[in-house]
Amino acid sequence: MMFMPSCHEVQTDLTEYAEGSLPLSRKVGIWIHLLLCKVCAGFLRGMKALPGMAKRFLRPPDQAPEPAMKALSEALTALRKPG
Repeated sequence: MMFMPSCHEVQTDLTEYAEGSLPLSRKVGIWIHLLLCKVCAGFLRGMKALPGMAKRFLRPPDQAPEPAMKALSEALTALRKPG
């Protein structure tokens, strides 16, 4: 990789860049690239937003739907019956 990495090189190393685990020379090259390339900078912003979005949208509901509660109740009742 040269001092100014390509978009492919940046996107390949973006996770390590965000984690801070790249050597300084690669970090600097990616940082400069991100200043000049809106596409890669947007890719990094999107990547950094994913954990928060996942927590917000993939959390379990506050209350389980009625069919699930009924099935759980029936399963627990069946398990409690003597063999």
